[in-house]
Parts: sequence; C-alpha cells; structure tokens
Amino acid sequence: MAYNEDSSASGHDEPWIQWFCGLKGHEMFCEVERSYIEDGFNLYGLRTCVSNFSDCLDLILDRIGPDDSDDSHLTQSACTLYGLIHARYIITAHGLDAMYNKYASKEFGTCPLVQCAGQPVLPVGLKDEMGADTVKIFCPKCQCVYHPPPVRSRSSHHGGAGAAGVDGAAFGTTFPHLFLMTFSNLVPDPLPQDSAYIPRVFGFRVHMSARQRASGTSMVSASPSAHVSTSTTRQQHELADNNKRSSFVGRRAETVTKDNNADRKSKDETTESTAKNTKDRAAAATRETTNAGTTSNQKGRKGLTTTSLSSSKQVEEEVGSNKKTKSGKRKNDIDINNSNSNITKKSEANGAAHNDTSTKRRRKSDN
Repeated sequence: MAYNEDSSASGHDEPWIQWFCGLKGHEMFCEVERSYIEDGFNLYGLRTCVSNFSDCLDLILDRIGPDDSDDSHLTQSACTLYGLIHARYIITAHGLDAMYNKYASKEFGTCPLVQCAGQPVLPVGLKDEMGADTVKIFCPKCQCVYHPPPVRSRSSHHGGAGAAGVDGAAFGTTFPHLFLMTFSNLVPDPLPQDSAYIPRVFGFRVHMSARQRASGTSMVSASPSAHVSTSTTRQQHELADNNKRSSFVGRRAETVTKDNNADRKSKDETTESTAKNTKDRAAAATRETTNAGTTSNQKGRKGLTTTSLSSSKQVEEEVGSNKKTKSGKRKNDIDINNSNSNITKKSEANGAAHNDTSTKRRRKSDN
C-alpha cells in the first residue's frame, strides 16, 4: 500500500479513514462506512491476512489515537487491512454508489488512447492477493488495461508512491465489470474497426516486413566505447546465431533426409502394392474371362444339342407328313380310279341298254 514513514498520521486531528484517502495517490479510494467495518461478518477471513488484526482495526476506527500508533509497522498493517476491506465494500450497493460519483467526476483518470477521446476509466486489480501486483486502470471503450499515470506533487511531503504504489488487491478483479453491469447506461460504444492508427511514411503505409527488419537491427550508440561494446556484443550474438543456424541446418538436413527416405519407402510400398493389386486384378479378370468362356461353350454345346434334336424332330415330322401325304395321294388316286371304273361300267351298261332299246324299236318298225 502507498504508505511510508513521512505520511504518518501523527499530528492530524482528522479521522484515520479520511487521512488515508487524502494521501497523494489514494484518490481512487473511497471512504468505507464505519458501520460496514464494525460488522464482523464483513471482515470474515481477514484476521489471518494481517498481523495485529485487533490493533489495526482499532486504529482504523479511531479507537486509539494517532499518538498511540507511532509504530510504522502497525500503520502499514492498518493500510493493508483497509485495502482488503475496501475491495469488499466497493462491490456492495453503497460502495458502487460511492465509486459512481468518482467515475462521473473522472477522479480515476481518462484513457490514454487517443481514439478513446478522454473516456473515463475504472481502477482494477489483476490479482486478488495482496502484494501480487499494483493497481491498473481499465477503459470500458477500448477494453484495455493501462498503468495509471504517476502522481505529480510539488513536495515529497505526503507524496507517497503515487497510484503506481497502490496494491491492486484493494480494488480486486471484479469491481470494474460489476460496476458496468450495474450502471449499464455508462457503457460506451466500442471503438470502430477502422479507428486503429496506421503508421505512414511520406503518406504511404509502412509494411509489416519493414518493422520486422527494423526490430531485428540493433541501434548503434553515439559514443566510441559504446560502439565497440555494441559491435563486440553484436559479433558474439552473430556467432551464437551462426552456431544455432548451423546446428539448426544440420538438424533440418537430417530431418529432410529422414523425411525423403520415408517418402521413398512409402512410394516404393505404394508402387509395390499398386503392382500387386494390378496383377491380382488381371488374374481375376483372366479367371472371369475363362469362366465366362467355359460357360458360353457349355451353353453353346447345349444349344447345338438342342438344335440338332429339334432339327431331327423336324425332319422326322416332315418325313411322316410326306408319307401321310403320299399315302393320301395314293388313296385318292385309287378312289378316283375306282370311281372312273364305276362310271365307265355304268356308261357301258347304259349304252348296252340303249342299243337294245333301239334294236327293239327297229324290229317293231320293220314289222
């Protein structure tokens, strides 16, 4: 906490809390209500964080006078205890209201980023443990965390270490975000994407490669001794870099060789497997062709046999039909001959009868 022996409370009639918050660099602190500190429930777990807890609490609540607390160690412990109590108080309803007034009056400062245009900031701690880190400022517009500006004072009296010496645990990691969630009307619009600063040289944008080359090149000092030491250091760095590069190149070459061998081996295995697959496919195709030929030959033989049987049956049927036709013709011829002979006999009988009749008529006529 921002306290030293020069900022002792000796000789001051004001309450200890007002004296503490009035120290240079303590502008971010608000005055914790006495009733909140007197409630033992709010102090649960803090007894083990500081030594002489009861004495420190009596000093904060003015139960003992400043003349009774000349021990700087006790005052330092009291400052630490007040910071832990303050971190719990500012996330309560009354504490948020007290911090709201400070935020509205920009007592926490403004964002150092030009694009934020004087956006008020909030104190924040990066850790909740005492002694881990100092307090920082959080900008709700650009969502970035910055170091607070140093406090300038005309005299070192009551100067302390400024805001940079205030422990971040006195504000905690929760406060700024809970504050903005409680007072949502204070949340500013985020920065537009095209608001980022673009470095230019003679009106032209600086390429990233130029920055990399510039960062890789060391600055040469103006003094000769500094130049000699810089050149020596540079030579040592270059030698170390060359050694690293050579070892890296060697390892890289070994890796490349191993990779090439592995690639060749995999290619050979792939070629062998492809050739084997091709042979297997060719053999399978040959088997299928042979089987298809055998099947077709068998089918052809069966077809020929069936065809020969059908043709022989057709021949037999034609021969039988021819025989039947010939026998029919013969029967017809016989029937025709018989009918002709019958007709001839009848005609002959008729002719004989006619002749007899004509002979009888002639005989009658003659008589």
